[in-house]
Amino acid sequence: MQQFIGSNVVYIRRSNSTSGMTEIAYYDGKTERVDKTPDQLLNETLHMVNSSLTASRESMKIVMKYSHYPPVVIDASQNFVFFPLHKRQSYEMCYINNQHFLQAIDFEDTIIYFTNGRSLIVPDKADQIEKHQLKAIKATDYFTKLKKRFL
Repeated sequence: MQQFIGSNVVYIRRSNSTSGMTEIAYYDGKTERVDKTPDQLLNETLHMVNSSLTASRESMKIVMKYSHYPPVVIDASQNFVFFPLHKRQSYEMCYINNQHFLQAIDFEDTIIYFTNGRSLIVPDKADQIEKHQLKAIKATDYFTKLKKRFL
């Protein structure tokens, strides 16, 4: 069965706390656990727009010079972009939907706040998370301008 990610998804993550399952958090507050990796979910979604996760990463590497933590652009004109918090080889993976990211604040661990009032606690530092989010904003801006120019 194929699972697609919509713009109503706030984040996708797999960690030890999710017992190897991938947790999908939705804007309305619901969560779902599926037996696929976050990369598989994003790849299936990108196939719906005639792309792939490999192609997305390659375009980020070539065009934007982002080889580490490249954002995954699904639809730049709708700001439908996920940015990763971990390396793609990592067991623990977390992708944040740029549409719903509000801020990250450092405490003992970092708390990420989303536009719907939901929060997520991660061990990463807030400044690193904001750097990843800035990459997503720049990629969105670039691909939106590119689309307007050529289409």
